[in-house]
Amino acid sequence: MANEEAARQFSFRLPGDLVERVENCMEEMREAGLEVTRADVVRLLLKHALDATHCKIELLLGRRQPPKKRAREKGE
Repeated sequence: MANEEAARQFSFRLPGDLVERVENCMEEMREAGLEVTRADVVRLLLKHALDATHCKIELLLGRRQPPKKRAREKGE
């Protein structure tokens, strides 16, 4: 699933249970006949999440309405 577009590298840590979910997804894709790496799966999932939510906070956090902004305290 190599992409010809130039890519930038990111390095970050994930909780063990999230890594396990990514690896389970990778195994399911491999069983379906796709040759994917963990990085391929993370890219696919990230792209899908961004496309599906358009980074709308209420969709990302599962809320019906966006959180209300807190009023600034006096003196700020």
